[in-house]
Amino acid sequence: MSVDTQTLDEAAVAAYLKDHLPGFEGPMEVTKFQTGQSNPTFLLKTPGHAYVLRRKPPGTLLKSAHAVDREFRVQRALADTEVPVAKMHLLCEDDAVWLLYTTPSPRD
Repeated sequence: MSVDTQTLDEAAVAAYLKDHLPGFEGPMEVTKFQTGQSNPTFLLKTPGHAYVLRRKPPGTLLKSAHAVDREFRVQRALADTEVPVAKMHLLCEDDAVWLLYTTPSPRD
């Protein structure tokens, strides 16, 4: 059985972001990164922002595998430290677990 890791339900993601991300406004352009195959990774561009969405791959997984929820919590915990991490915006924990962030700015 083949599992599709190449696509994203753009309408569902846009609706979720509109409800949960303050200031989110479409339209949204989605591009899949060619890297990040373990956890499919997408660039989401809107007129005002660019975000990165990483999700667990679809299908049956071990509970500890592909823990984007752990990635979210660790990076959020490091946000106010000297460690350059992405700004975490959202963790969606419904059936299609994914996180949304913006990349860190270079530090001087």
